Amino acid sequence: MLNNDERQPVATVNEAPDGSVGLARNQVGVLGIVFFVIAAASPLTVVVALFPVIIGAGNGVGIAGAFALTAVVLTVFAVGYVAMSKHITNAGAFYAFITRGLGRPMGLGSASLAIFGYNAIQLGVIGGFGYYASEFITRHTGAVIPWWVLSFLVMGASLFLGVRQIHVGTRVLAVLLTLETGIILLLDVGILSNSPTPISDFSLEPFAPSAVFAGAIGVALMFAHASFIGFEGTAIYGEEAKDPKRTVPRATYTAVILMGAFYSVTAFLIVNTVGINNAVGLAETEGGDLVFAVSNSVLGGAATEAFQLLIITALFAAILTFHNNVARYLYSLGRQGVIWARLGTTHPTRQSPALACYVQIGMVAIVVAIFALFGLDPYTTLFTWWTGVGAAAIILLQTLASIAIFVFFRRSDVDKRPWNTFVAPLLGIAGLLPFLWYAVTGMDVLLGGGGWLQTIFTTMLFASLAIGIIGAYLIKARSPQRYAQLSSTLGDRI
Repeated sequence: MLNNDERQPVATVNEAPDGSVGLARNQVGVLGIVFFVIAAASPLTVVVALFPVIIGAGNGVGIAGAFALTAVVLTVFAVGYVAMSKHITNAGAFYAFITRGLGRPMGLGSASLAIFGYNAIQLGVIGGFGYYASEFITRHTGAVIPWWVLSFLVMGASLFLGVRQIHVGTRVLAVLLTLETGIILLLDVGILSNSPTPISDFSLEPFAPSAVFAGAIGVALMFAHASFIGFEGTAIYGEEAKDPKRTVPRATYTAVILMGAFYSVTAFLIVNTVGINNAVGLAETEGGDLVFAVSNSVLGGAATEAFQLLIITALFAAILTFHNNVARYLYSLGRQGVIWARLGTTHPTRQSPALACYVQIGMVAIVVAIFALFGLDPYTTLFTWWTGVGAAAIILLQTLASIAIFVFFRRSDVDKRPWNTFVAPLLGIAGLLPFLWYAVTGMDVLLGGGGWLQTIFTTMLFASLAIGIIGAYLIKARSPQRYAQLSSTLGDRI
């Protein structure tokens, strides 16, 4: 439940680092940011859509350990990330961090990569929303509504909330995320109280190293990492947070630890209730209906209907979060004059990045329209392809950020804590590199196919990074003064 301060936030007019009117301050606290980042990961979508893939095509019953391992790596990454967030408060997040650590060209490259990655994931989720919503409506009413109609409606709803002050979206996410996590907790309780496999027979094998590193561990780690996407977005809301020096670190740790525990425990219970020896076979035969089958077994048909409805609202929550993320990247770049300067303006009364919100929705709407015109399937193409390449983009961003954080603290005297600024960033780099390798070399798994499709999406991934880098050098050649200002408008340095 939101406290009184979060119900009635006080929007203060503030200046951005470049002297312009910035985003509204004091709009969101720890819980609000946690709602945004966990909603982006969409836990219910992970449980329903990704668990069967990890069990059936990944490391089998070692799924719980894969999530625990991923959570550990990302928690270590978060140590350096939050240490740097105390010195740089900027809606650009990765862009600001990487610029400070690795320079302007790599910083702008990371910004274009982030915009591409978050847009790609949002595109996939929009396709998933259209697919699940259309199926649900047809199943319960008999009416056939094209998926793209519902996708455009959800984009409109996201835009409506996005142009308002951020606390409005926080309230919506609070409700949706409560329902989403509540149904998963209900499933967990149902397994504990009504499991076909007695609890006394439950095995800890899902956490055993021999199970965790069995099978296609690369596939398991790749999808497990994708299940946490969004937690790094805590820094994006630093300018709008209450006491960001405290709020952002607390929200970051809370989000990654909660998600890690949530996924690991739920995976452990699902694998055990269907039986350690049966889990892989059942995941292969049931596919995306695996969790529905478990729900039918331990909770009954009514709960399964609730699962099928709430996955639609969970996808909407994720769409809204990624919309806010990309809008703030566009706002940050516009504010610096890197792209269209008007994107760096805010609504005169709401102080939200309104124009950036309109542009963001326009970007994804064009792609959705193209897929609709060509009659492509929203799940097997729009959802699968774009979430795959988007996940790879965020892994690459996190790896670059880890390197940038390490370099930043080597060059700066603002923080000399060995663990926070030296050891943890190095461990974060070492931990993320295998994830990046699996994401790039295993793009065919994420895309559901290789060949020309893999080549196109891999090219788009690295081209999005290269565009920003090339753009930085063009700015340097054409406007040295503007290039020099890129590092001076990134926020705090103390």
